[in-house]
Amino acid sequence: MQTHFVFRQMESSTALRGYAEERLEKIKRYFAEPLRVSCTFTVDKVMHIAAFDVTLRNGLQLHAQESTENMYSSVDMALAKMERQVRRYKARIKHHKSNEGRTAKVRLGVIAAESMVDQIVEEEDAAAEAAATVAALNNGNGHAKPEGRPVIIRQTEVTTERMTVDGAIMQMNLLHKQFYVFTNAGSGEINVVYVREDGNYGLIEPNGSEAEAAVAAT
Repeated sequence: MQTHFVFRQMESSTALRGYAEERLEKIKRYFAEPLRVSCTFTVDKVMHIAAFDVTLRNGLQLHAQESTENMYSSVDMALAKMERQVRRYKARIKHHKSNEGRTAKVRLGVIAAESMVDQIVEEEDAAAEAAATVAALNNGNGHAKPEGRPVIIRQTEVTTERMTVDGAIMQMNLLHKQFYVFTNAGSGEINVVYVREDGNYGLIEPNGSEAEAAVAAT
């Protein structure tokens, strides 16, 4: 098992490494194939955050994260959460195979909330006013700032894995996400599955209509 450790805002700890590796053995025992594991430990004020990302040979990914006031407790809780999902999907994970065929790349963006937008706009207005003043002093022409545009905090380009709808739902749950973007193995189109408020799952297809997946949450 290849394990990579990252320590953020804290010193590297041999004892914590050993503790995490020992606890990860409980996850490893479910899989015959080699694993690649990333462990990230972060201290944010009084909170200690432990995050684990596991990649299996068949392409499936596992993720779990917990935050407490003690890093060892965070490790225990995060890996306990991961083990619950692994036990839930044990048979399906074991028999899962990567689907061959074309995949696609999509860009995921994070748009600022309205309260943050107001702050950003104020900062941009101040900067624009200063720039206009400098331009006027130099007999230049200022440029008007477009209004009402969304403020994008960051963007990430990801490859959408090719899988079935059921496989995408399983992957979403293994990652503890509210939605998952994937390439539908049947149609070859980009689809999105998501968790509905009623506990069922939704499926968004590219024909402009939303179809609800007839799969109840378990």
